[in-house]
Amino acid sequence: MFRIKVDQLTPGMVLAQDVLIPRTGVTLLPSSTTLTMEMIRRIGHFNIDEVYIAPMEKSDKEKNEEILAPVMAETHEKSVAVVEQLITNYDTNDQSGYSQAVLDGLVGDLLEQVKMDADLLLNLTHMKSYDNYLFSHAVNVSIISILIGEQLGYSKEELNLLGVAALLHDIGMLKISVETWKKNGTLTPTEHQEVRKHPEYGAQFLAANMPEDIRAVAAEHHERYDGSGYPKGLKGSEINYKARIVALADVYDACISERLYRERLTPQEAIRLIVADQKGFDPQLLKIFLLTMAVYPIGSFVQLNTGEVGRVIRVSKNQPFRPVLSLYYDRKGELLRQPVRLDLSAEVNHLLYIKETLSANEHKKVSQEVAKAFPNHL
Repeated sequence: MFRIKVDQLTPGMVLAQDVLIPRTGVTLLPSSTTLTMEMIRRIGHFNIDEVYIAPMEKSDKEKNEEILAPVMAETHEKSVAVVEQLITNYDTNDQSGYSQAVLDGLVGDLLEQVKMDADLLLNLTHMKSYDNYLFSHAVNVSIISILIGEQLGYSKEELNLLGVAALLHDIGMLKISVETWKKNGTLTPTEHQEVRKHPEYGAQFLAANMPEDIRAVAAEHHERYDGSGYPKGLKGSEINYKARIVALADVYDACISERLYRERLTPQEAIRLIVADQKGFDPQLLKIFLLTMAVYPIGSFVQLNTGEVGRVIRVSKNQPFRPVLSLYYDRKGELLRQPVRLDLSAEVNHLLYIKETLSANEHKKVSQEVAKAFPNHL
């Protein structure tokens, strides 16, 4: 139990003691009440300065998340390591059962994680940062592609094929010098032209022993629906369907990832960038992608109309504007003693809504502060 000033109260906090109307002894709100914005305003109306708040008790859902999160994080890290080993040791002359079995097993693990808790998995991929971008990017693109495939009603076999194709989509980058694709700065025209060849290199890598869809994804994930992509300037239905899926996942994850030559975008900014370039993507798949990632994508830091700041941790397909948040800052901009989980879709929170998404600079600052203050919190 701790004492807190009324102007620092946040919806979702729980009273540890009865709140009494001053000089009357009448109970305004009983102990164990979960505060709403209306209740906080009522307390303020009676000029009450402070109340006692109980430590947040975790729900069964949160307890399950705490159990699942480290398991999923470990699997994600292992997946990145396996992809790195597999791709860097890829042998076009001896690509028999071993590598295919490893790939299938890896995608099988990702499929299981998506089934266990897709939102939690997306949270982890947004929060993780790796030095080996190429390989963590491959895993994240595979996860996002699988989520899109699920929305399309793909069978397990189709999801597996899509997942493997996404894991291998950038394999052609291995033919580009490490100095070039890890360069901290603008590429020279020559370097840029070389990087643009990686889809063709990827198709060549996979030509001998991979199914057509997987080869096509490597070759065509930078083609664009309006013909503005590369390497061949394909358009519309000329582009392999799975390559169109991976193209969306590829751009989104690249935008929200930290790169040597630029700051990461916020999830919301990444969505806006994709929508701004919507002619480059299959319109039906773009709708599915936006439905999958939601109006306020997981990982977005947002500010409520009442001033509190939190991160989107779960999304609702039925109420896309009212996700579940983890609040970290009160309305005065002060860090909370502990995060508060708030479901905007709950009827008691009908007065609350997301006012805005934090800018990239604010997003970065808040992310760092939250990670430092609550290192083990999702």
